[in-house]
Amino acid sequence: MALYALTDGLGIYYLVSAILASQVSTLNNFVLTELWVFADRDHRSHVLFRYVVFNLLNIATLAIRVPVLFILTDLFGVHYLISNLVAIGLTFGVRYMVADSWIWAGRDRWDQVTVGKWFNYDIQGLIRVRSRVGLPELAAFNVDHAVEPDLIVRRRWLGGGARLRVAVESAPDGTIRYREHLGALSAAFDITPGKFVTLDANWLLMWSHHVLYTNMVEPLLRFMLVTRGHVLLHSAAIEAPAGAVLLSAQTDTGKTSTVLRLLMGRPWRFLADDMAIVSPDGVVLAYPKPMTLSSHTMSAVNDRVLPLADRLMLGIRSRLHSREGRAVGHALGRRNLPIVTLNAWVQVLIPPPKYHVTSLVECEVADRARIDALVVMERGQPPVAERAGEDFTIERLLENTDDAYTFPPFSEMAPKLVLDGLDYPALRARERELLAQSVATARRYRVRIEGYAWADVIPELLYPTLIGRPPEVAAGSPEAPRERVGVAVGAPSRTPAGAADPAP
Repeated sequence: MALYALTDGLGIYYLVSAILASQVSTLNNFVLTELWVFADRDHRSHVLFRYVVFNLLNIATLAIRVPVLFILTDLFGVHYLISNLVAIGLTFGVRYMVADSWIWAGRDRWDQVTVGKWFNYDIQGLIRVRSRVGLPELAAFNVDHAVEPDLIVRRRWLGGGARLRVAVESAPDGTIRYREHLGALSAAFDITPGKFVTLDANWLLMWSHHVLYTNMVEPLLRFMLVTRGHVLLHSAAIEAPAGAVLLSAQTDTGKTSTVLRLLMGRPWRFLADDMAIVSPDGVVLAYPKPMTLSSHTMSAVNDRVLPLADRLMLGIRSRLHSREGRAVGHALGRRNLPIVTLNAWVQVLIPPPKYHVTSLVECEVADRARIDALVVMERGQPPVAERAGEDFTIERLLENTDDAYTFPPFSEMAPKLVLDGLDYPALRARERELLAQSVATARRYRVRIEGYAWADVIPELLYPTLIGRPPEVAAGSPEAPRERVGVAVGAPSRTPAGAADPAP
């Protein structure tokens, strides 16, 4: 309406009118966004600050809207009001993502405290982290006092000049230097071992905190925990009646939706969704990272737990961060491209949809529990539900953990890593040894199904007496069949090749 009034009413050139009208719509949209779209969010910034940033965002999108408006109107003869609607539609997604993730970020952002401008984390008393930037994935371990750090994350100006290929170098002092093509405009970081490990990251990685954590911090934590006698396992975990149940699978198999379904309507407690810490004495320690949602994950819960705006954009965000989206990233990573830089910008503009488990289902979060059972989850045909040998289980657990670290720069930096005198092969060997001790006394199963009905199969497999099956066929009881567990998931299948004899 403002564009029409300025152009037809006052006779202003329509491109100038579009720029002026955007200020009218910005004020209007800001008020509606504050009072309606994100009305349920808690804000730490002042309302005036949010308006200024929102206005700057809309001014920036004029760089796309004005050219589109001109091309459609002058070159293709489309009425300027119709062209304006098209131009606005093209920038809607980006504007919403920035508003949701930065300007009105409040829901499930896990406010964290700082001490002297440092974020401090104590991970189950095993690893302590000090970071210049908040790490939402570690928010559950955020403490209000300064810690004696095992890992320090700092911001530094890194990158140097432009280069033709990615450079990964090891210095005489053990420092690993990673640089991409565009120098200081690309992702760049240094890892320096010593009394404590130092991770120096440049401005882009510190801004894209999800990439910083997932691709640099977490791989370091994985091997630092090995030196502390623990394993950071790519696994979901819940505390069931007889103890902890670990669910191990490849990425995007369905761990998150399974955890949510298992927690609904049961007095079971949440331990982990993506990573769990296991000790050699068979105890799993909670690692409650926020859950990354997908469309099939939301089918596990009432989607009304999310605001309308979140539900509308979930499809776009979950698709980008799905297995297919990561496959595109892996394909690009095999080419001579600044893939970490590209990934960082994607995560900044369209961050993954992450929520705490308690905002999706009503449940308690446990701190630790002794491992009772372990389920290796697979998707496909033919269906399988059987006991798994120890060697097979350990191999799959390690494969599934490695699957979480396939995105660059892990493959370049990990082989150069040396911690507490252990190089990469020695760290891997120690990790396998610790894992073997952790799961030695646990019940071990392999389950393969076609879809996502894990929450129907797993309780029947592990705790049949709770759902009415006779005690004498309970999995893990002395009378249970040695070769196969009696769960109806389809045609029988032999023990996988290379697996050890089924556990007694």
